[in-house]
Amino acid sequence: MATKKFFLTLFILVFITAAVLGVTGCGQKASQDAGSSQVEQQDTVDKIKKAGKLVIGTSADYPPFEFHQVTGGKDEIVGFDIDIAKAIAKELGVDLEIKDMAFESIIPAVLSKTVDLGIAGFTITEERLKSVNFSDPYIDGGQQIITYKGSGVKSKEDLNGKTIGVQLGTTGEEIAKKIEGAKLKQFDKVGAAVLDLMNKRVEAVIVDLPVAQAFVTNNPDKLELAGEPLDDAAKAVVIRKEDQKLLDVVNKVIKDLKDSGEYDRLVKEWFVDYKPAS
Repeated sequence: MATKKFFLTLFILVFITAAVLGVTGCGQKASQDAGSSQVEQQDTVDKIKKAGKLVIGTSADYPPFEFHQVTGGKDEIVGFDIDIAKAIAKELGVDLEIKDMAFESIIPAVLSKTVDLGIAGFTITEERLKSVNFSDPYIDGGQQIITYKGSGVKSKEDLNGKTIGVQLGTTGEEIAKKIEGAKLKQFDKVGAAVLDLMNKRVEAVIVDLPVAQAFVTNNPDKLELAGEPLDDAAKAVVIRKEDQKLLDVVNKVIKDLKDSGEYDRLVKEWFVDYKPAS
C-alpha cells in the first residue's frame, strides 16, 4: 500500500512539474515572438534609414498614378503615386528607389521584402487584407469601362458576349470575371490592353477612373468612357502586416500632405478630374 502511495505521489509531482515547465515554455515562446515582432517593426524603419533608401514596387504603365516619361533625354518614372513615395522617402530622410514590375508581382515582392512598400493605385480589398496591410486611403476612384468610339458599349450590360481587356491581378480583372457572358483577355501591362482596344481587338478595358480619363484625354478621337464607374473604391499604400512603425510614417505623410494643401496641388496636377479620399 505504501509502495502504491509512493508511486502515486511521484506521478503527481512529475505531472505538475511537466505542466509548469510547459506553461513556462509557452510563456517564454510567446514573449520571444512578441519581442521578435517588436524588433522587426523597429528594424524595418531603421534598416531603411541605415540603407539610405526607401525601395518601392510599382507598375509604371498606369498614368496618372505612375508611368514612364522622357525628360531631357532621360527616362523617368513619374506620377501621383511617385510624388507620394517621394514625400515618404523625404520624411524618412532617405533616397527613393523605384522597382518597376508587373502589377501582380508587387504584393509578393512586399511580402518577400524585395521592396519596402507597394505603391501602384492599389484598391483596398478584403482578399488583399488577408496577406498585407494598407495605409489610410489617399484617393478614391472606382473602376471604369473604356471602349473605342462606335463600339456600341454604353454600360456593363452591353459587355455580354464581348471581349474585355484586363490587367492581371487588378480589381478590374475581378469585376470583369463577374460580368455575365463576357470573355477576358489578360495583359501584364494596361497599356497593352488599351492598345488592343484602339485596334479593336477587344471591345472594352476596365481600369481605375483616373487612368481611364487619362487614356481618353490623350486619345479623344479613338476612345471614350462607357457609363458610370462600376464601384467606388479607395486607393492606398501596401505594407507588410508586421511593419506598424512604417505604416505610422506613411499615414503621417498622407495626413501632412492633406493638411498642408500639397495634396490638393498634386491631385490637381495629375488628374483630369478627382475625388479626394474622405
